[in-house]
Amino acid sequence: MNQSLPVGLLSILEHVLRGTTLRQTQRRFLTLVLSVFLAVPGRLNAVNLSRYAGCSDRTIRRWLHRTDQGAIPWWSLQLQAVQAGVESGLISPLFVLAIDASFHRKAGTKTDHIGAFWNGVTGHVEQGIEQSCCALVEVQHRQAFPIHARQTQTQPAAGNRMAQAIRQLDEVLHGLRALPQLEVADGNYAHQDFVQAMTCHGLPVVSKMQRNADLKYVKSGEHEKRRGRPKKYDGKVTFDDLSRFEVVSETNTERVLTQVVWRTHWNLPVRVVVQQLNRRGQVSAYAVLFSTAIHMPAHEVVAFYRSRFESELIFRDQKQLLGGQDAQVRAQTALEAHWNMVMLILNVARLEALRQAGSGHGLVFHLEDMKRRAYNALVAEVILSQLGLEAYFHELHTMPSSPLNFGLKAA
Repeated sequence: MNQSLPVGLLSILEHVLRGTTLRQTQRRFLTLVLSVFLAVPGRLNAVNLSRYAGCSDRTIRRWLHRTDQGAIPWWSLQLQAVQAGVESGLISPLFVLAIDASFHRKAGTKTDHIGAFWNGVTGHVEQGIEQSCCALVEVQHRQAFPIHARQTQTQPAAGNRMAQAIRQLDEVLHGLRALPQLEVADGNYAHQDFVQAMTCHGLPVVSKMQRNADLKYVKSGEHEKRRGRPKKYDGKVTFDDLSRFEVVSETNTERVLTQVVWRTHWNLPVRVVVQQLNRRGQVSAYAVLFSTAIHMPAHEVVAFYRSRFESELIFRDQKQLLGGQDAQVRAQTALEAHWNMVMLILNVARLEALRQAGSGHGLVFHLEDMKRRAYNALVAEVILSQLGLEAYFHELHTMPSSPLNFGLKAA
């Protein structure tokens, strides 16, 4: 039987916290800070949060820096938020696991693992830090829930970015209660070590392939009657000539073709899907997608890869609306704790949006209106409490033209 979610952000947060084993001090801190997190205007750092949360900025920083047994179990909280959405019936239990990295600006030189990282916004390498984020993307309605954040380390002993991503995914997959359908990532993760690691976990990989990848057609039909080993390959794949590919769909603007070929560098067969964009009867651009599950239909490969872009919306909300780059801390532990705190409130806000909509079908989730409403509610609560009118606060939610909707784009 589905267990319905309670009404309101704070009630959903308390519902998630009750589902995990937390100390009383941990529960009190999370309730205190996260209850006003969306309502705080301006920068979401420890100093500004302390002005609204009723605790000192040193208390917030101490909790972010904790590494002992009293540290907050962010990983369990993220999974419990997803589980609450599944148990309520608002999202289906079918997920794909997505991984992506995001550049964060960081001033100074004393921050842990600060270095040169690719900034996709500007299109070149800049000085800063990088966040690696794993998210569960619900297949049916493409609702994304971030569950694990790590900082990319620059120390040689930590290995390269690919090795760190593989270790992060190993930790995530060992902690999940049920294995997701597959792993989806952008072209930066189309690496032999990454594919082999996911294959060992029994996960197919859907990603984007380089256009100059060494691909060979698989020999089919009867082999030539000659001495020696039968031919394994039947020529090199060149994307200038796709006559041996199967046309899946074709419109005036797009043409999708597919074929099972051999990725020689990986020593692995893959299903390749080529998306050609047509303009005025000519091919203007094309993308090469692949899946290690060779029996996966081409349209599913395209649909799963498109679901990866939901993680980009997570980074957008983190940076623009939830202060993902506002943390005035330098230690890796504190940075990761700040990112996970942002991810938790983002997941709770998404659950509230799903509850209001009744389902994820057609839901366009944006956090700006939710932040405005939370700020209006906080100001109204302070004013009514000062006037001794706390009993009337619940009426603000039921009035035909609620003052809490003041300033909303779609009130």
